[in-house]
Amino acid sequence: MVTIENEKGFKSGFAALIGRPSSGKSTLVNAVCGFKVSIVASQPQTTRYTVRGIYTEDNLQLIFIDTPGFHHFTSYLNKGLSDLAAATMNDGDIVLYVVDLSRDFGEEEEAIVNLVLKHKDRLIVVFNKSDEVSDYKNSSTNFKEIRERLSDIPYVVISAAKEKGLREMIDLISSKFKEGPLYYPEEFVTDQSIPFRIEEVVRESMFDFTKEEIPHSVYVKVDDLEVTDKKIIASATIFTDRNSQKGIIVGKAGANIKGIGSSARVKLEDIFERNVNLFLNVKVHENWRKDEKFIKKLFKLDNR
Repeated sequence: MVTIENEKGFKSGFAALIGRPSSGKSTLVNAVCGFKVSIVASQPQTTRYTVRGIYTEDNLQLIFIDTPGFHHFTSYLNKGLSDLAAATMNDGDIVLYVVDLSRDFGEEEEAIVNLVLKHKDRLIVVFNKSDEVSDYKNSSTNFKEIRERLSDIPYVVISAAKEKGLREMIDLISSKFKEGPLYYPEEFVTDQSIPFRIEEVVRESMFDFTKEEIPHSVYVKVDDLEVTDKKIIASATIFTDRNSQKGIIVGKAGANIKGIGSSARVKLEDIFERNVNLFLNVKVHENWRKDEKFIKKLFKLDNR
Protein backbone atom coordinates (compact mmCIF):
# COMPACT_ATOMS: atom_id res chain seq x y z
CA MET A 1 0.00 0.00 0.00
CA VAL A 2 1.45 3.35 -1.08
CA THR A 3 -0.10 6.56 0.23
CA ILE A 4 -0.67 9.41 -2.22
CA GLU A 5 -0.89 13.02 -1.11
CA ASN A 6 -4.25 14.56 -1.95
CA GLU A 7 -6.01 17.91 -1.93
CA LYS A 8 -6.98 19.57 1.32
CA GLY A 9 -10.42 18.43 2.45
CA PHE A 10 -9.96 14.86 1.18
CA LYS A 11 -10.91 12.29 3.82
CA SER A 12 -9.80 8.67 4.11
CA GLY A 13 -9.82 5.86 6.61
CA PHE A 14 -10.38 2.21 7.46
CA ALA A 15 -13.72 0.79 8.61
CA ALA A 16 -13.59 -2.58 10.38
CA LEU A 17 -16.81 -4.59 10.19
CA ILE A 18 -17.97 -6.96 12.89
CA GLY A 19 -21.21 -8.89 13.34
CA ARG A 20 -22.75 -12.31 13.65
CA PRO A 21 -22.36 -14.80 10.79
CA SER A 22 -24.62 -14.02 7.81
CA SER A 23 -25.45 -10.53 9.06
CA GLY A 24 -24.68 -9.20 5.58
CA LYS A 25 -21.18 -7.78 6.02
CA SER A 26 -19.86 -9.22 2.77
CA THR A 27 -22.98 -8.17 0.86
CA LEU A 28 -22.52 -4.65 2.23
CA VAL A 29 -18.89 -4.44 1.07
CA ASN A 30 -19.75 -5.80 -2.38
CA ALA A 31 -22.69 -3.40 -2.75
CA VAL A 32 -20.70 -0.29 -1.83
CA CYS A 33 -17.65 -1.22 -3.89
CA GLY A 34 -19.81 -2.26 -6.86
CA PHE A 35 -17.67 -5.35 -7.28
CA LYS A 36 -17.46 -8.87 -5.83
CA VAL A 37 -14.85 -8.47 -3.10
CA SER A 38 -16.12 -10.96 -0.50
CA ILE A 39 -17.78 -14.36 -0.70
CA VAL A 40 -21.55 -14.24 -0.33
CA ALA A 41 -23.27 -17.57 0.36
CA SER A 42 -26.26 -18.82 2.30
CA GLN A 43 -24.13 -20.64 4.87
CA PRO A 44 -22.55 -18.73 7.78
CA GLN A 45 -18.78 -18.32 8.11
CA THR A 46 -18.06 -17.99 4.38
CA THR A 47 -15.60 -15.17 5.06
CA ARG A 48 -12.43 -16.55 6.65
CA TYR A 49 -9.90 -13.78 6.25
CA THR A 50 -9.89 -10.02 6.63
CA VAL A 51 -10.80 -8.67 3.21
CA ARG A 52 -10.23 -5.13 2.06
CA GLY A 53 -12.82 -3.48 -0.16
CA ILE A 54 -12.01 0.01 -1.40
CA TYR A 55 -14.55 2.72 -2.24
CA THR A 56 -13.36 6.05 -3.65
CA GLU A 57 -15.26 9.18 -4.62
CA ASP A 58 -14.27 12.83 -5.15
CA ASN A 59 -13.42 13.72 -1.55
CA LEU A 60 -13.35 10.32 0.16
CA GLN A 61 -11.59 6.98 0.19
CA LEU A 62 -13.19 4.36 2.42
CA ILE A 63 -11.38 1.06 2.98
CA PHE A 64 -13.59 -1.69 4.39
CA ILE A 65 -11.98 -4.47 6.41
CA ASP A 66 -14.50 -7.31 6.15
CA THR A 67 -14.08 -9.97 8.81
CA PRO A 68 -15.44 -13.44 9.59
CA GLY A 69 -18.73 -13.59 11.46
CA PHE A 70 -18.23 -13.52 15.22
CA HIS A 71 -19.78 -16.25 17.37
CA HIS A 72 -19.08 -18.44 20.38
CA PHE A 73 -16.59 -21.01 19.17
CA THR A 74 -17.00 -24.78 19.20
CA SER A 75 -13.74 -25.60 17.42
CA TYR A 76 -10.29 -24.14 16.87
CA LEU A 77 -11.52 -22.95 13.46
CA ASN A 78 -14.39 -20.94 14.95
CA LYS A 79 -12.10 -19.64 17.69
CA GLY A 80 -9.59 -18.55 15.06
CA LEU A 81 -12.30 -16.78 13.08
CA SER A 82 -13.67 -15.00 16.14
CA ASP A 83 -10.20 -14.01 17.36
CA LEU A 84 -9.42 -12.60 13.92
CA ALA A 85 -12.66 -10.60 13.84
CA ALA A 86 -12.04 -9.17 17.30
CA ALA A 87 -8.41 -8.29 16.59
CA THR A 88 -9.29 -6.60 13.30
CA MET A 89 -11.35 -3.97 15.11
CA ASN A 90 -8.07 -2.49 16.32
CA ASP A 91 -7.07 -1.90 12.68
CA GLY A 92 -10.05 0.32 11.90
CA ASP A 93 -10.36 4.07 12.29
CA ILE A 94 -14.01 3.26 12.92
CA VAL A 95 -15.88 0.06 13.76
CA LEU A 96 -19.06 -0.84 11.87
CA TYR A 97 -21.21 -3.21 13.90
CA VAL A 98 -23.51 -4.89 11.35
CA VAL A 99 -26.77 -6.23 12.79
CA ASP A 100 -29.36 -8.43 11.06
CA LEU A 101 -32.77 -6.88 11.77
CA SER A 102 -34.55 -10.13 10.90
CA ARG A 103 -32.91 -12.16 13.69
CA ASP A 104 -33.79 -12.22 17.37
CA PHE A 105 -31.49 -10.79 20.01
CA GLY A 106 -29.58 -13.52 21.87
CA GLU A 107 -26.37 -14.54 23.62
CA GLU A 108 -24.13 -14.08 20.58
CA GLU A 109 -25.43 -10.57 19.94
CA GLU A 110 -25.01 -9.75 23.64
CA ALA A 111 -21.39 -10.91 23.44
CA ILE A 112 -20.70 -8.66 20.46
CA VAL A 113 -22.36 -5.68 22.15
CA ASN A 114 -20.03 -6.14 25.12
CA LEU A 115 -17.07 -6.40 22.75
CA VAL A 116 -17.83 -3.30 20.66
CA LEU A 117 -18.46 -1.22 23.79
CA LYS A 118 -14.68 -1.17 24.16
CA HIS A 119 -14.59 0.86 20.93
CA LYS A 120 -17.65 3.07 21.52
CA ASP A 121 -15.76 6.29 20.72
CA ARG A 122 -15.40 5.14 17.09
CA LEU A 123 -18.43 2.87 16.73
CA ILE A 124 -21.32 3.01 14.23
CA VAL A 125 -24.18 0.50 14.28
CA VAL A 126 -25.44 -0.60 10.86
CA PHE A 127 -28.86 -2.25 11.03
CA ASN A 128 -29.06 -4.38 7.88
CA LYS A 129 -31.79 -6.33 6.04
CA SER A 130 -34.49 -3.71 6.51
CA ASP A 131 -36.16 -5.18 3.41
CA GLU A 132 -36.88 -8.38 5.36
CA VAL A 133 -38.63 -6.72 8.31
CA SER A 134 -41.71 -4.52 8.33
CA ASP A 135 -41.97 -1.91 11.08
CA TYR A 136 -38.54 -2.90 12.43
CA LYS A 137 -38.68 -0.33 15.26
CA ASN A 138 -41.47 -2.34 16.88
CA SER A 139 -40.97 -5.87 15.51
CA SER A 140 -37.19 -6.37 15.58
CA THR A 141 -35.84 -7.45 18.97
CA ASN A 142 -32.33 -6.83 17.68
CA PHE A 143 -33.18 -3.20 16.94
CA LYS A 144 -34.88 -2.58 20.27
CA GLU A 145 -32.34 -4.37 22.48
CA ILE A 146 -29.26 -2.93 20.77
CA ARG A 147 -30.63 0.60 20.67
CA GLU A 148 -31.31 0.29 24.39
CA ARG A 149 -27.78 -0.90 25.12
CA LEU A 150 -26.06 1.46 22.66
CA SER A 151 -28.41 4.42 22.90
CA ASP A 152 -25.66 7.03 22.50
CA ILE A 153 -24.05 5.36 19.46
CA PRO A 154 -24.88 6.70 15.96
CA TYR A 155 -26.69 4.25 13.70
CA VAL A 156 -28.04 3.84 10.19
CA VAL A 157 -30.63 1.44 8.74
CA ILE A 158 -29.86 -0.17 5.37
CA SER A 159 -30.63 -3.02 3.03
CA ALA A 160 -27.32 -4.05 1.48
CA ALA A 161 -29.06 -6.60 -0.77
CA LYS A 162 -31.40 -3.91 -2.17
CA GLU A 163 -28.70 -1.20 -2.03
CA LYS A 164 -30.89 1.04 0.12
CA GLY A 165 -29.48 3.41 2.73
CA LEU A 166 -25.91 3.05 1.47
CA ARG A 167 -25.50 6.75 0.71
CA GLU A 168 -26.60 7.66 4.23
CA MET A 169 -24.18 5.10 5.64
CA ILE A 170 -21.25 6.42 3.58
CA ASP A 171 -22.02 10.00 4.64
CA LEU A 172 -22.13 8.96 8.31
CA ILE A 173 -18.80 7.16 8.01
CA SER A 174 -17.25 10.13 6.20
CA SER A 175 -18.34 12.45 9.01
CA LYS A 176 -16.20 10.37 11.40
CA PHE A 177 -13.06 10.37 9.22
CA LYS A 178 -10.29 12.94 9.37
CA GLU A 179 -8.45 14.40 6.40
CA GLY A 180 -6.05 11.84 5.01
CA PRO A 181 -4.16 10.58 1.96
CA LEU A 182 -5.31 8.46 -0.95
CA TYR A 183 -4.15 5.04 0.26
CA TYR A 184 -4.90 3.26 -3.02
CA PRO A 185 -5.21 4.44 -6.65
CA GLU A 186 -8.76 5.51 -7.48
CA GLU A 187 -9.42 2.51 -9.74
CA PHE A 188 -8.68 -0.05 -6.99
CA VAL A 189 -11.67 -1.84 -5.44
CA THR A 190 -9.63 -4.38 -3.44
CA ASP A 191 -6.04 -5.16 -2.48
CA GLN A 192 -6.52 -8.92 -2.61
CA SER A 193 -3.90 -10.91 -4.51
CA ILE A 194 -4.85 -13.00 -7.54
CA PRO A 195 -4.22 -16.34 -5.73
CA PHE A 196 -6.38 -15.23 -2.79
CA ARG A 197 -9.25 -14.26 -5.08
CA ILE A 198 -9.03 -17.56 -6.95
CA GLU A 199 -9.11 -19.50 -3.67
CA GLU A 200 -12.13 -17.58 -2.39
CA VAL A 201 -14.09 -17.93 -5.65
CA VAL A 202 -13.41 -21.68 -5.79
CA ARG A 203 -14.65 -22.01 -2.21
CA GLU A 204 -17.76 -19.97 -2.99
CA SER A 205 -18.52 -22.14 -6.03
CA MET A 206 -18.07 -25.26 -3.92
CA PHE A 207 -20.75 -24.02 -1.51
CA ASP A 208 -23.04 -23.45 -4.51
CA PHE A 209 -22.73 -27.07 -5.63
CA THR A 210 -22.56 -29.00 -2.37
CA LYS A 211 -24.90 -26.80 -0.28
CA GLU A 212 -25.21 -28.08 3.28
CA GLU A 213 -23.70 -31.47 2.44
CA ILE A 214 -20.30 -29.87 3.05
CA PRO A 215 -19.87 -27.95 6.30
CA HIS A 216 -16.98 -25.58 6.72
CA SER A 217 -14.48 -28.38 6.49
CA VAL A 218 -12.51 -27.23 3.45
CA TYR A 219 -9.82 -24.79 2.51
CA VAL A 220 -8.42 -24.02 -0.93
CA LYS A 221 -4.80 -23.43 -1.91
CA VAL A 222 -3.49 -22.26 -5.30
CA ASP A 223 -0.52 -24.45 -6.20
CA ASP A 224 0.56 -23.01 -9.55
CA LEU A 225 -0.32 -19.75 -11.27
CA GLU A 226 0.53 -18.19 -14.63
CA VAL A 227 -0.80 -14.72 -15.44
CA THR A 228 -0.59 -12.89 -18.77
CA ASP A 229 -2.47 -9.92 -20.22
CA LYS A 230 -4.96 -12.26 -21.89
CA LYS A 231 -5.06 -15.40 -19.77
CA ILE A 232 -4.80 -16.85 -16.27
CA ILE A 233 -3.81 -20.50 -15.82
CA ALA A 234 -4.22 -21.78 -12.26
CA SER A 235 -4.02 -25.11 -10.46
CA ALA A 236 -5.60 -25.33 -7.01
CA THR A 237 -6.19 -28.00 -4.38
CA ILE A 238 -9.35 -28.29 -2.29
CA PHE A 239 -8.47 -29.77 1.10
CA THR A 240 -11.12 -31.42 3.27
CA ASP A 241 -10.81 -33.09 6.65
CA ARG A 242 -12.08 -36.58 5.82
CA ASN A 243 -12.53 -39.00 2.91
CA SER A 244 -16.33 -38.97 2.98
CA GLN A 245 -16.30 -35.24 2.27
CA LYS A 246 -13.87 -35.75 -0.59
CA GLY A 247 -16.34 -38.09 -2.28
CA ILE A 248 -19.13 -35.53 -2.04
CA ILE A 249 -16.96 -32.75 -3.46
CA VAL A 250 -15.85 -34.90 -6.39
CA GLY A 251 -19.37 -36.24 -7.00
CA LYS A 252 -20.56 -39.12 -9.14
CA ALA A 253 -18.22 -39.55 -12.12
CA GLY A 254 -16.62 -36.23 -11.14
CA ALA A 255 -19.81 -34.24 -11.75
CA ASN A 256 -19.50 -31.93 -8.73
CA ILE A 257 -15.85 -31.04 -9.16
CA LYS A 258 -16.45 -30.30 -12.85
CA GLY A 259 -19.37 -28.06 -11.94
CA ILE A 260 -17.35 -26.29 -9.24
CA GLY A 261 -14.53 -25.67 -11.70
CA SER A 262 -16.84 -24.39 -14.44
CA SER A 263 -18.71 -22.09 -12.06
CA ALA A 264 -15.50 -20.68 -10.60
CA ARG A 265 -14.00 -20.14 -14.05
CA VAL A 266 -16.99 -18.07 -15.21
CA LYS A 267 -16.85 -15.91 -12.07
CA LEU A 268 -13.09 -15.43 -12.35
CA GLU A 269 -13.30 -14.44 -16.01
CA ASP A 270 -15.85 -11.81 -15.04
CA ILE A 271 -13.61 -10.52 -12.23
CA PHE A 272 -10.31 -10.48 -14.12
CA GLU A 273 -11.72 -9.78 -17.63
CA ARG A 274 -9.54 -12.40 -19.30
CA ASN A 275 -9.69 -16.09 -20.14
CA VAL A 276 -9.17 -18.45 -17.20
CA ASN A 277 -8.00 -22.05 -17.29
CA LEU A 278 -8.62 -23.62 -13.89
CA PHE A 279 -7.53 -27.08 -12.77
CA LEU A 280 -8.80 -28.46 -9.45
CA ASN A 281 -7.69 -31.35 -7.27
CA VAL A 282 -9.16 -32.66 -3.99
CA LYS A 283 -7.08 -33.98 -1.08
CA VAL A 284 -7.71 -34.98 2.53
CA HIS A 285 -6.06 -33.11 5.42
CA GLU A 286 -7.46 -35.02 8.38
CA ASN A 287 -9.01 -33.01 11.23
CA TRP A 288 -7.39 -29.75 10.16
CA ARG A 289 -10.07 -27.70 11.93
CA LYS A 290 -8.92 -29.18 15.28
CA ASP A 291 -5.24 -28.42 14.67
CA GLU A 292 -4.62 -25.25 16.71
CA LYS A 293 -1.14 -24.62 15.28
CA PHE A 294 -2.41 -25.02 11.73
CA ILE A 295 -5.36 -22.69 12.34
CA LYS A 296 -3.05 -20.00 13.71
CA LYS A 297 -0.86 -20.35 10.65
CA LEU A 298 -3.85 -20.32 8.31
CA PHE A 299 -5.21 -17.06 9.75
CA LYS A 300 -1.76 -15.64 10.57
CA LEU A 301 -2.86 -15.04 14.18
CA ASP A 302 0.69 -15.46 15.45
CA ASN A 303 1.71 -12.33 13.55
CA ARG A 304 -1.02 -10.02 14.83
